[in-house]
Amino acid sequence: MKKEEILEKSRKENKNKDMYAVEVESKAAKYAAIALVILATIYYCYEIFSGKGTNPAFYSLIAMYCSIVYGFKALKIEKNRKLNAFTSSIWGVMTIILILEYFGVL
Repeated sequence: MKKEEILEKSRKENKNKDMYAVEVESKAAKYAAIALVILATIYYCYEIFSGKGTNPAFYSLIAMYCSIVYGFKALKIEKNRKLNAFTSSIWGVMTIILILEYFGVL
């Protein structure tokens, strides 16, 4: 296969997306998720130590985000598919538990 053929095939597979931009977007989402977890943890700890009680809504949002990220990775990336699907399932269950706790069902 010639170099031009390989490049053309790669462009079709990537739908003419700039791979650097895709990687930057991926890293941005990762850092945003980390910041989200840190801020939610600060809020959660403040609520616990101030005597206001806890609000599981913060963590239900984070758990849902993680469930979607790992689920999408499980669908799109063959490497570590089982691990990503398992991790997505765990985060999904945690999301449901936190939502039920928030609405007082548990």
